[in-house]
Parts: sequence; C-alpha cells; structure tokens
Amino acid sequence: MKKFLSLCLAAALLLSAGARAQVFDRLAFGVGTGTDGLGLELVAPLGDHVDLRVGYGLGPGLVSIKGSGLVSVPEHPGAASSPSVQVPMKVKLGMNDARLLFNFYPGRSGFHFTVGAYLGSPRVLRALLWDMPADYNTAGLDVDGYLVKATAGQLPVSLYASGIGGSGFAVKPYVGIGFGRPISNRPVSFSFDLGAQYQGKPGVWAQGEGVTGRLKAVEITDCLSEIRSFVDDYGKYLTFWPTINFHVYFKLF
Repeated sequence: MKKFLSLCLAAALLLSAGARAQVFDRLAFGVGTGTDGLGLELVAPLGDHVDLRVGYGLGPGLVSIKGSGLVSVPEHPGAASSPSVQVPMKVKLGMNDARLLFNFYPGRSGFHFTVGAYLGSPRVLRALLWDMPADYNTAGLDVDGYLVKATAGQLPVSLYASGIGGSGFAVKPYVGIGFGRPISNRPVSFSFDLGAQYQGKPGVWAQGEGVTGRLKAVEITDCLSEIRSFVDDYGKYLTFWPTINFHVYFKLF
C-alpha cells in the first residue's frame, strides 16, 4: 500500500511541478452520498491538473441497504453437520472510513481520473440474526479460544473486507473516473464519480470473548454452513466494491 500511495503522490507532484496554480492556494468543502455512504471532504489543488481530496465517510441507516430474509444456521453451534434451522436476518451498510484520493485532470474540462485509497474499518455490511437456537445463548461458537454468543437469541455479525490491509484495519485501493471540478471560481460546484474499491474476498465476523474477558472480532464464516457456501459462491463478486457517488462542494477561499 505504501508503494501505491507513493506512486500517486509522485504523479501528483510531477504534474503539479511548474503549474501556474499555486499548491493549496484554494480550499473547498464537500458533502456527498453514494454506494460508499455519506461523505465529507476537503479538497485543495496541487496545481492545474491535480486535486487532493481528504475525507471521511460512513454508511449509516439513512443510506443503508435494508432487507430481511431467512438464513440457515446449524441447530447446535460448532456442529455444522447438525440439523439446520432458518432464522431471520436484517442487513445494512456498515462502512466507516477515511479517504485519501487524487483527481487527475487531463484537460481543462471537469473530466478526471481518480486514484487513492479508502482507509479504516474493514466492515462493509452489518447484519443481525435473531431467533437463534437456545444453544447459541449458552454454549456459543468457540473460535480460536474466543466464545461468540447470542444475547436473547440475537447475534450481531459483520461482513469484513480488508483489501490489502488486515482484520483490524482496511486498506482498499480505489480507481475511477469522474466529471466535475471541486475547485472552481464558482461558490458552489458539483462532481460525479464512478469507480471501484479493491476489498478482497470478504468474510463474516462477530465479537468473541476470551477466557480473560478480552473482546475480539473473530471470523465465523466456517461456523455457519450456509453463510460459508454463500461466501464461497459469491465472494468473488464482492472482491471489488462498486463506488458511485455525487458531491456538492462549497468554496471556502
């Protein structure tokens, strides 16, 4: 990831070198929404042909993917061969990340290429399973010495995807195209972006408790047979997260 960001920064500095516009001589604040959630950004020029975008985004309930359905789980936790039962499930977006992006403008129009990365939580989706069998409240799922239990029949789980990062911190390289210039002479400007984040093969994780009482997120994909089958069959289609968003920018100076 360091090499990827270094190449982005080197390209930005190369294009901005000798440019007529002064680096960081203007600043715009943006708000946006899209498949990557709600986002806030600060944008500054690195010359005539490059903009630096630094922001933060999250996927709250307002822009969540809501749905309910049934998923099969083993009747007895930790025993995938036991009879399965169907339990209800609700799903919504769970993203929470920082963004470091560079817009490259090949001409004077608003068309641009964007490269950079989304950094932060590996969570993509949050889900809640309820009406879980009673054994999940007592015995729970034993994963690498951590016990994952349901509370009153409810088990929160998350779909994690870390890109080229780790289980605790995601690094998701982004490449895309867009239209519009956040930095302009107008007090308000607009921008539309279309691209994809590389997030790798996802897995299902839940909060587990160790013998010392320490809490840790552990992967339970292999403990729930139907979810494991879903990830095996469809996880390859989630390797890249489609990113479509629209921003409104306000000139600060």
